[in-house]
Amino acid sequence: RAKPRPPRARSPSAQRRIRCFHRAGGSGMLAFPSSMSPSELKDWIFGVSAASLLCVYPLVILIWILLDSRWASNQGGVSPGGNRARRRAGRRGCEKVADEDECKKPSLSTTPWDVLKKALAQLLPAWRMVSGGLFFFVCTVRLILYAALLVPWFLQIAWAYVTHPLLRRSIRYGPNSRNYLDVYLPEEALLNIQGKSDKKVPVVVVVMGGAWIIGHRAWNTHVGLRLSDAGILVVAVDYRNFPFATLPEMLSDVEHALDWVFANVAEYGGDKKNMVLLGQSAGAHLEALLLVERAMAEAKLADSQSQDAARAATGGTKELPAGAVGRDKEGAGNLLSARRAWSVRDFKAWVGVSGVYDLVALDAHLKAMGVASWLPKMCEGQTLNRFSPTRLLLEAPEWRPTSSPLAAAALARLPPVSLFHGEDDTSVPLSSINGLASALRARGLRAVSTDIRPGIAHATPVVEDPFRGGDIQTKLVVPFLGPEAEQRLAALPPPWPRPPRAVVNVAEYLMPF
Repeated sequence: RAKPRPPRARSPSAQRRIRCFHRAGGSGMLAFPSSMSPSELKDWIFGVSAASLLCVYPLVILIWILLDSRWASNQGGVSPGGNRARRRAGRRGCEKVADEDECKKPSLSTTPWDVLKKALAQLLPAWRMVSGGLFFFVCTVRLILYAALLVPWFLQIAWAYVTHPLLRRSIRYGPNSRNYLDVYLPEEALLNIQGKSDKKVPVVVVVMGGAWIIGHRAWNTHVGLRLSDAGILVVAVDYRNFPFATLPEMLSDVEHALDWVFANVAEYGGDKKNMVLLGQSAGAHLEALLLVERAMAEAKLADSQSQDAARAATGGTKELPAGAVGRDKEGAGNLLSARRAWSVRDFKAWVGVSGVYDLVALDAHLKAMGVASWLPKMCEGQTLNRFSPTRLLLEAPEWRPTSSPLAAAALARLPPVSLFHGEDDTSVPLSSINGLASALRARGLRAVSTDIRPGIAHATPVVEDPFRGGDIQTKLVVPFLGPEAEQRLAALPPPWPRPPRAVVNVAEYLMPF
């Protein structure tokens, strides 16, 4: 008779997860719950649908952007919503709609050379449209194949997202749509919430990427679960995407989310004094822009308060300097001192991964690749320079030390900056990270580090690297949170799940971004 098989040994992280899950009243991490509340069932359906329909939403949005941009370029800058007279005037070459009745058809060319030039002029826009459409089609097919190849492992992550006992999903932080965040609790934080421990845990606030179009807080599930296993509380922030929101509205969403974090993270066992800000791609851009703007606004407000104190001592009146304001729920201005309870200097560090810091350079990069740029449409009538952190630091008069006495004070408020980029990133050029690092150093910030690694593409730190067992994002963040977090991370087993390496290599080759 065969001897009974001995029980399988479990890793320390698996044992902690099982113990924690039993404390929460569950029976297994991936077991289907015996009873679900309507909100839990809704989250479960969303997770499975999001993983299986990964490409539908970006496909629809990119088709809309491509068609709208091409129509506008061919119809004199008018979108499909323009009136018929304006579109007809654009086709006939009239410069003003009011002169449409006086606009006559151009006369026929009298020489064969003129006919040839006109034919070439007509073929050039057609060729650009065909080449751009072909590029878009190829990228779409590659994205679909990429998602289809990794769907089995994406589904496992989606299942963990909707069933993990220590994940608090869909916590509202603002009044607008998509104003939700998720909180990943480590075991130590749960003990603090239950009153069994007074220890607070480090906190990482992460804002996802997605080209400002297809981002969702669920994209942070992998790094959230990984950091929570290392004893770190993670807050994954969501924000409204384009075309349903513009950059000022996205920026307002992120700022309101940070308001919520500083006001409530202690109730979840988090330590407000040991917090790091992490962003990837578009999320890194929004974080960088928010830090730069808020640092200057805080410097202006501090200067105003010191002037008010001096005026009060001499019987003067109060005045508010221009720009010393924050944003309310609609993006309008309000005093920072009226409702903001945090400062940019409250973060131990800011970590930007594959970030976009110069929208002007990215716009030119996209056009050179044959992609119709949607960036100007997000700026709400303002220029790309206005929403480029690098150009604000280099070109804005208030950031020039020679002309603004507040530049040094604002710069001193910024936390240490750590920038990461891959040499094989074809979506965001290397000039993005080099430009921001150079601008910060030129303005006098010394705590700036850059990490440019060969063989790393745009999405590798988020998807392919964890699937290979790597920890790029977590290892970038953990050194700022203390030696205990580093020791916990080093003791963990490789990330889960682990697809075959050959599958990951093929998927990385197919990834268009």
